[in-house]
Amino acid sequence: MVDPIYDEIKGHVDRIRLIDTHEHLIPERERLNSDVDILATFFSHYASSDLRSAGMTEGELRKIRDPSIPLEERWEVFEPWWEMIRNTGYARAIEIAARDLYGVDGISSETYRELSEKMKERNREGLYRWVLKERSGIDVSINDTINVDVDRSLFAPVYRFSDFLNVRDRTSLEELGRKAGGSIHTFGDMVSALKAEIGRLAPKIVGVKIGLAYARPIKFEKVRFSEAEEAFNAIYKVDGMRVNDDPEYWKLVPEYPGYDVLRPMQDYLVHVMIGEAESRGLPIQIHTGLQEGSENVVSHSNPELLINLFMEYRDARFDIFHGAWPYWEELGAIAKNFPNVYIDMCWMHIISPARSRSALYDWLDEVPANKIMGFGGDYLFVEGAYGHSVIARENVAKVLASKVDEGVYSMEQAKKYASWILRENPMRLFFPKGLLSS
Repeated sequence: MVDPIYDEIKGHVDRIRLIDTHEHLIPERERLNSDVDILATFFSHYASSDLRSAGMTEGELRKIRDPSIPLEERWEVFEPWWEMIRNTGYARAIEIAARDLYGVDGISSETYRELSEKMKERNREGLYRWVLKERSGIDVSINDTINVDVDRSLFAPVYRFSDFLNVRDRTSLEELGRKAGGSIHTFGDMVSALKAEIGRLAPKIVGVKIGLAYARPIKFEKVRFSEAEEAFNAIYKVDGMRVNDDPEYWKLVPEYPGYDVLRPMQDYLVHVMIGEAESRGLPIQIHTGLQEGSENVVSHSNPELLINLFMEYRDARFDIFHGAWPYWEELGAIAKNFPNVYIDMCWMHIISPARSRSALYDWLDEVPANKIMGFGGDYLFVEGAYGHSVIARENVAKVLASKVDEGVYSMEQAKKYASWILRENPMRLFFPKGLLSS
């Protein structure tokens, strides 16, 4: 059925050069040195979570991802489960990538060998530029990385400072001290080292990231220095030893006090990090809503838990991830109330394409249009970013076309908001002086 309103808006949306607010892409040279195929690559995350949700065992998942096992043997394990998850947004994104990038008719027993061979053929220098710049129409991807020295023609980095926030025992403190260039014996040493590290990296990054919702509730309390110092000192009061976490290198390492004891230290450091980011004009990206993987505690990541931060750090700019799905209604109310809170739909379109449209439709009625960012691929493998970008463009076009059809927006307004959501808003937030040069 021909829909001239949708067709005109979709044509405009397809011409927009995207600002991709969030990726986890490894350096291209690492991708080129890896064994790629449909199962090892496309099921490294996201769709793999749907496999586990459908009932696939962890052992089966490890097997299908193992490129040392013949692909045909792995496909036999995988195929029954694929039919169970093929309905999901995660599956749709990778089938779009298979069709558009590699010219195969979806993922099936008839295509998986051809698809894997074509992936191997394309796994050469220039892969990222071809997928991101040429096929996805992305001008820059903001990459969540431990390596800030990225290809600036493709990426701009954000940094988590996880070495500080996740300290839990003497071993990790010693490692942190070596990285920071000096021993850390007091909590004051640790705070000074964190501030120095943020100052060192600030010119190279476009934001900081807090991803602690996977491990704890994101309510970061305002604690006294003495409380945080007491938690820090508890690390040195532990006499017990345990076996280290590395199964290939057995040794005894110091035991750690436990999450409840260390939480005041982590809370204090989060506040330090936000304060330093605020003073340097760096946006703060925070994971909210659904966590990737299986059996996580989604209530840990309700954006309402962050309100104390929004109230205290009024000059900071908070980029709230994943539309807080499934708490997108709460996020809409928060973004409406707080000038320093921005909505980011990274990951969201592939979690649920339909509910993402519902959320965007409502947000456009509730939240100033300059505060909504419409796309972040959030993938470990570059083909996923492409598939996600296709769904995101479709969703934005469908929502805006419905607004025009209902007489809410003119065609000109709809096109303007499309450009804002997919490009101009993240440009203003992360690149106020223009895109970084290579």
